[in-house]
Amino acid sequence: MERAVELLGLPSRSAFIRDAVAARLQEVETAGVIEFRNLTEPEALRRIDAYLREHPGRHYVSELVEVLGIEPRIAFHATQKLIDRGRARLGRA
Repeated sequence: MERAVELLGLPSRSAFIRDAVAARLQEVETAGVIEFRNLTEPEALRRIDAYLREHPGRHYVSELVEVLGIEPRIAFHATQKLIDRGRARLGRA
């Protein structure tokens, strides 16, 4: 800890601990919580389709899960159906 205090140019170990705690609290406060809605796959498909029409461009399924609150398994199934129907396409990284 003494080396960290020295490298960071902090006045004391206490200052180092305060900074570390403050940084961790900031992480916790800004971490998102995702609430999943109890959606059927057809409803998830409609919501994803509408979202993609309103927000053209490249999207990840994880983004759809977070933004729309769709359970991941259902989001992947619904997205695959949209791809199969030609309403979305699989992108390349």
